[in-house]
Amino acid sequence: MAMTLMRSSIRQKLSSQIHLSKSLIPNSHLPFSSKVSDRIVKLAALDPDGKKHEVVGLTGQTLLKALTNTGLIDPASHRLEEIDACSAECEVNIAQKWLDMLPPRTYDEEYILKRSSRARVMNTHSRLACQVVLTPELQGMIVAVPEPKPWDIP
Repeated sequence: MAMTLMRSSIRQKLSSQIHLSKSLIPNSHLPFSSKVSDRIVKLAALDPDGKKHEVVGLTGQTLLKALTNTGLIDPASHRLEEIDACSAECEVNIAQKWLDMLPPRTYDEEYILKRSSRARVMNTHSRLACQVVLTPELQGMIVAVPEPKPWDIP
């Protein structure tokens, strides 16, 4: 009896997590699959030396998470994925084709990018990786990870 209740409880938790994950995904009217293989989004990232890396992320995950999992952004440099605590250490440059597929920058994202720019002039391809949510449409996206700014290096 206790085992049946525990299984039922686990099933309910998983079901609610899948429902929550689905609500976080833009275009959630698309068919949602619980299979990881159906949620994979493969990207290409250029490191500061120009070397190309394959990056694998999941639909609904942030670009930051995918880049930290690949080792292109140090996870310790960006501990919080909330824009209120951001210092633009996850700034990336996105190729125009995919930049056009993303929702526009929010006021907060623009403010942080301008604040961190030396000349206070923002690169039009700059985005904060913590604010870019991966979707199936971004398959093949090309991202450049710039070298850290001097004030970001410990």
